[in-house]
Amino acid sequence: MNILLVNEQGCFAPGVITLAKALSARHRVVIVAPLHPQIKSGHRLTTSAYPLRVRQYFVLNKIKIFSVNGTPCDCVTLALDKILHSKPDLIISGISDYNNRGEFIYSSGVVSSAVEGTIQGIPSISVSGKVRNTADEKAFARIAHAFVKNLPFFMKHMPQHTTLNVNYPEKFSAHKIVCTHLTTGLVGSEYRHEVNPFGNQFYWLKHSLKGYPISVFEQKGDIYWLKKGFITVTPLKLLLTNFDAIPVVEGGGITL
Repeated sequence: MNILLVNEQGCFAPGVITLAKALSARHRVVIVAPLHPQIKSGHRLTTSAYPLRVRQYFVLNKIKIFSVNGTPCDCVTLALDKILHSKPDLIISGISDYNNRGEFIYSSGVVSSAVEGTIQGIPSISVSGKVRNTADEKAFARIAHAFVKNLPFFMKHMPQHTTLNVNYPEKFSAHKIVCTHLTTGLVGSEYRHEVNPFGNQFYWLKHSLKGYPISVFEQKGDIYWLKKGFITVTPLKLLLTNFDAIPVVEGGGITL
C-alpha cells in the first residue's frame, strides 16, 4: 500500500519515525508532518494570509519526509493536493506518546488529522500509546510492530466514512484488543487565577483532566479497557447530526 503518515509532534518525532520504519518493510511510506510540535492543535486548517511552506529531508532510506509549517490537518490536505503524486491507500496519524481517548479526541491533532483524511475520502487511522521515555524510538517499537501486525485486520473491517482511533496502554498484549466507545465526563475546566504586581490578571487551565471517578469506569468505555491493559479501537463517525433532535426542534416552531 501507499501510506501517508502524519503526526502532531513533528516530522522527526520518535513515534512517527518508528512507525514509518516498521511499515516501510512492506509498504511505501511518506511522512508529511509539522516541523515543530503542534500538540492539541485540534481540527484546525490554516486559511489566513499566512503562507504554508514545505521542505523535504533525505535522512531515511525508502521513506520521504516533508515538513509543513502548519497544523497536522494542513499536512493532510496539502499532501493530498500538492505533495503526493497520487492519493494514498491509507492515512495513519501517530504514534502519539499519550492516549487520545474520551472527549480529548476533540482537541487532539493526531485524531483530527486522521478525521481530515476520512473527510477527504481516504481510509484513516489515528494511533496513540502511553509511552514513558518519549525521546527514545525503542519505546515506540513494540506499539509500532503490534499495530503493523493488526493493520490487515483494521483495513478489512474499517467501515466507510469512519476513522479508527486506536490506543495502546503502557503494558499490553497484542492479542488483547477490544472495540469500544468513547468515555465521557473527563474534561475539566478549572483555572488558576493570579495577579501580577502591576495589577494584570492571568489565568491558566490547571488540568484538562477531571480525574477518574467511579462513573467513568462504569461506562466501560475506552478508559475502562485501557486500564485493564487492552488495546482499544473506537470507530469515529463524521456525521455529527442528531437526527432524533430534528423533530424536537421543529416542534418548537422552527420550520425547516
